[in-house]
Amino acid sequence: MTEAVSRWREFEAALEAKGLGWALEYAPADLRWARSADHPYGARLDHLLPADYRAFVKEVGYPVLGFKYYDWHGTTFLPPEPMAVLSPMVYDPGSGFPREAEGEPTTCRYAFFAGYDLSDVHGFALAEDGVWLIENSVVVEHAGSFTEWLLGELNKLERHIADPGFGEDTDPDDAADPHRLFGYSLEHDLSDRSPYSAADLELSWVEKQAGSPDSYGLIDAEGRWRIPMGQRFISVRPFRDGTAEVILNSEGSSYSGPWTRIDTEGRPVGQ
Repeated sequence: MTEAVSRWREFEAALEAKGLGWALEYAPADLRWARSADHPYGARLDHLLPADYRAFVKEVGYPVLGFKYYDWHGTTFLPPEPMAVLSPMVYDPGSGFPREAEGEPTTCRYAFFAGYDLSDVHGFALAEDGVWLIENSVVVEHAGSFTEWLLGELNKLERHIADPGFGEDTDPDDAADPHRLFGYSLEHDLSDRSPYSAADLELSWVEKQAGSPDSYGLIDAEGRWRIPMGQRFISVRPFRDGTAEVILNSEGSSYSGPWTRIDTEGRPVGQ
């Protein structure tokens, strides 16, 4: 067991002992997010993920910690798809944003792996030289190796929890999904879900948030557009076994439905 994993397990036990287990949950590793239309082929991040980080997520998973809604004292670890969506949004003052390469994943300089405000990209990113603090998408300061960063964050959290006024600023009823990791996902029900198959994960929705409704397209693992970008759908859900539920942009439809099942070419099925 690595130092980071061991220290996390101690913190996890301390939360339970203080009756704060409600503040911690774990995101599924295959949580589905739509890709950005600016980076439809995904992001290349493997070269940025050090051994201690890899060992941590393999053993622990992707923690989601918060004591209230939009809790800046908490932290949400991003599974691979959300990480790939937000990492190209990290801006380095010296080199700018990463550039998209046509037909290939965008090679990033920073892997945004944990956040305390995903809306405005506040959190932490891994680079070849360790962890960096990110504020409003901008790289701000170095925070050591992944293990050094994690130990420092846990020390700060323990001091926060020990503060006499801590309980006055918590809300168990409003702490679920404190940084909108699940809210921004394509999934509507995480209570009883099975893992996605390899074939499911090869199909990725791409979203462009412009106009009303947003535009969606479907791209496969080889970079082929199975459904071209357009405003055919009001909302979409992930593919499972070759079909997905969508709300068609048609008369009588709204953001609440009705839902229609389509195939990978966008054709309605079962009707």
